[in-house]
Amino acid sequence: MEQVSFKGRNRNRYKKVKLNFGDTGLVNFQNCRFEYAYFYIVKRYLKNFFKFKYALGNYFKLWVFLKGNFPISKKSKNSRMGKGKGAFVGWIIKLDHGHVIFEFKNINMIRIKKLKTYWNKMLKSKLILYRK
Repeated sequence: MEQVSFKGRNRNRYKKVKLNFGDTGLVNFQNCRFEYAYFYIVKRYLKNFFKFKYALGNYFKLWVFLKGNFPISKKSKNSRMGKGKGAFVGWIIKLDHGHVIFEFKNINMIRIKKLKTYWNKMLKSKLILYRK
């Protein structure tokens, strides 16, 4: 049997998880998508979530690896066919299996676990805590 199409050749392969900067990370283990506005809310929430008193040493760091990578457009309801894609509405973030969302350095594990449960509820997907 010949392989005619190559579109599904990487569908079931898993990406190896690698932390580049921190020693702990939150990794997504399910393909999902969500609006960028939700991430903006959580980004403001992170400022108050990690304060200096929760750090393990003299300093702590947090890296965020998310960006709006898929534009959404919408046509008006009464428009006819063939008039283009429509006006720009916003951005969606698409997450693949094995994508590192956050990386942390010198932050208390209890705070990271609370953030993990918060994100699991918001995304309705499976996040795993990964340590070096």
